[in-house]
Amino acid sequence: MKSKIVLAALAIGLLSSVALAASDQITDEERESGVKKEEIVRYAFAGNKMTLVFLFAMNRDCSVMDGWAYEIIKQPEHGTAELTPHTDFPTFLKSSPLFKCNEQKVEGQMLTYKPSAGYKGPDSLTYLMIGPSGFAWERTYHFNVRSLPATTTRLKQRGA
Repeated sequence: MKSKIVLAALAIGLLSSVALAASDQITDEERESGVKKEEIVRYAFAGNKMTLVFLFAMNRDCSVMDGWAYEIIKQPEHGTAELTPHTDFPTFLKSSPLFKCNEQKVEGQMLTYKPSAGYKGPDSLTYLMIGPSGFAWERTYHFNVRSLPATTTRLKQRGA
């Protein structure tokens, strides 16, 4: 399929759009395997749930693109990850052909991660997105989990 597929991803509370064209943004190896792989490094605080990405697919007329599937294929060893239905407003840049779509909410899936309380060290999770054409995107998040700073812990105890 030669048409461009437009995905949007909400990462750490910020929405950014990514246009993926099968012809110019994947390697020959990825094209042959049918899977584009990405790795991302993040910091996390033990026991605190964080939003990783809001996944949705949208047509240029602002309608939701059917036929997408999202799945966690490797759970973290030292925490939990969840994909849950979510509805939110996109925030495409003015330069995007989808900027006009920012006025309406979009249905999608929210990916969250919560490291185990008291855990410090590395962790990771992997999720998979499969498009209607059968091409897939596999993204792995690598985490450096730290304990909460003392000031944050004191504020949490006070209920702030």
